[in-house]
Amino acid sequence: MLLPGDGTPNWVLTLLKDYPTAVKLAKARISSIAKIPYVSTKRAEQLKFQAKISVASSIDEITSQLITATVNQITMLKQTIAAQNKILSEQCSAPEIEILKTFNGIGDYSAIGLLLEIQSIKRFASSRKLSAFFGLHPVFKMSGDGATGFHMSKQGRKAPRSILFMVAMSAIKSNPLIRDLYQEKVNCGMVKMAAVGLCMHKILRIIYGMLKNNTPFNPDIDRQNREKTCLAGNKPVSDKNRRYQDYDGSAPISRRGKKKRLERKSSQDVINIECGIKNTVPAHT
Repeated sequence: MLLPGDGTPNWVLTLLKDYPTAVKLAKARISSIAKIPYVSTKRAEQLKFQAKISVASSIDEITSQLITATVNQITMLKQTIAAQNKILSEQCSAPEIEILKTFNGIGDYSAIGLLLEIQSIKRFASSRKLSAFFGLHPVFKMSGDGATGFHMSKQGRKAPRSILFMVAMSAIKSNPLIRDLYQEKVNCGMVKMAAVGLCMHKILRIIYGMLKNNTPFNPDIDRQNREKTCLAGNKPVSDKNRRYQDYDGSAPISRRGKKKRLERKSSQDVINIECGIKNTVPAHT
């Protein structure tokens, strides 16, 4: 079944409108079929050949009328959607939309769609919060056959992820920064769809920075941030977890903790005396 907005080419709709059944297509001249835009002579020959060998296809007049009426409805709906999109792009003019459009891969409709989903960038304290809102954050998943790993969560609404997916596919073709990142990950052995997901996450971080700082897209800023991240990754990082901190006997503790510490110290003194050791062993071991 053909639906509006499902990517059905216009030449297919024109072909169905002129030749709604296989019988009519099989009787048509190749030159007449080739007059349809984007239908070459070779394609016209293939279509006519497939119509001749078609079996179990409806050939009655009622089916022909229904197909023609459906094609007309789809055509009218496509024209209405195109007119509404034009009005939407003309009337929805905001500074944020113009900023988003500076990124190669984001057009009028995708910029409007992303801004409608994000609304205000002040709603998100960090790019991670925005990533979680779009459902791009990684989560640990286990399949029924026992395969485990970290995958995109895909939580939340599907519409913003669909817009971002199309932006990523367009950016892979037109944006050198995203294209190089995608090619680098694929060459390293990453699955192509996983690489696209990584590009989606990258684009969303760029979008957050653009809207947060109210600045257009600048690939040099991203490269500088990546260099800073690489330099920061080479520096030794001290573990701030209290579990691995050095023992501090003068640190304040609760009364319960102090009581346990005294009990542990007295028990260790008793053990040392029984073993003939006079010097006490520190409580922290």
